[in-house]
Amino acid sequence: MNTFPDDAFLAAIPLQVLSSEPGEGGIVVLIRPKILSRRWVWLLRMMKKPNYRVKLDARGTAVWQACDGNRSVAQVADVVAFTFPGEPDTTLRTALFIQELFRGRFLTLLDGRNPSKRG
Repeated sequence: MNTFPDDAFLAAIPLQVLSSEPGEGGIVVLIRPKILSRRWVWLLRMMKKPNYRVKLDARGTAVWQACDGNRSVAQVADVVAFTFPGEPDTTLRTALFIQELFRGRFLTLLDGRNPSKRG
């Protein structure tokens, strides 16, 4: 049976790789170039709006700010659980959100079990 998140994912260390800026009410706005390929980066200079702006909610902001390259996914989930006590399935929800940030290339995941394999 495949269960998510597994121990390896919970041990991974999320590290922000894209920019962010403060938004209204203390939330974070992520800034992601519309084109991530270095081969086509010249095209960004020609675009009027070369970036996507992704506004996070309070929970997403807490996750993003905890992804500092030092904490594991499990530790980020602990921070979120402390910040938002009483919410159900904090570890699963946090892991799923980090997985989506990884898929969107907003962050990378470092191997928390083997420090020699880091970035």
